[in-house]
Amino acid sequence: MPLVGLLGAALALSGCADSASPGPSPTASASASTSTGAAPTAEQTAWAGDVCTSTSTLKSDLQGLVTAATSGGNDVSGALSAQMTVVTQSAAALATTLKDVPAGSEDDPSLAAVRQSADDLDTSIGALESSVAAVDGATGTALVVAIAAVATAAGDSLAALAATVEAIAAAAGDARSSIGQAFDAAPECNALTN
Repeated sequence: MPLVGLLGAALALSGCADSASPGPSPTASASASTSTGAAPTAEQTAWAGDVCTSTSTLKSDLQGLVTAATSGGNDVSGALSAQMTVVTQSAAALATTLKDVPAGSEDDPSLAAVRQSADDLDTSIGALESSVAAVDGATGTALVVAIAAVATAAGDSLAALAATVEAIAAAAGDARSSIGQAFDAAPECNALTN
């Protein structure tokens, strides 16, 4: 039964990225009304949309990993390994997109918080990958323990992803930031920022 509880907790956390973005912080909104930065370029808005798309894809892929862990079956190790490959590719796509910020935007004040949260997410994905690898060859009680560890690590990664979503939503509420305005303007970010 403890495994079921852990997997249930991981599934509950999988909804965090949706609910963890309450919108701009009161501080960001208050300061935004006093000064406004330059409007975002089309390139910045497209980049912000790519970041939000990559973030949403990673969330879906992490939820798929939790589902693979809970569905069990004869080849849970193979299912977890296959889904971990998908998660790793999605995380790499997000990291690459964040590094490819449009020229001239590297020092934007909103970018630093988003990048920091993404670095923390990358660390949690590494831990998740290790926990998935530990399932390979495990049987009996060791398998149950290994799958529980995957559920815990997946929950940690989903929580780290929720922090990235919060950073994007906070940026979108900062009218002093061109990157923040780009997140606010990109249609792909609506589900994350509203």
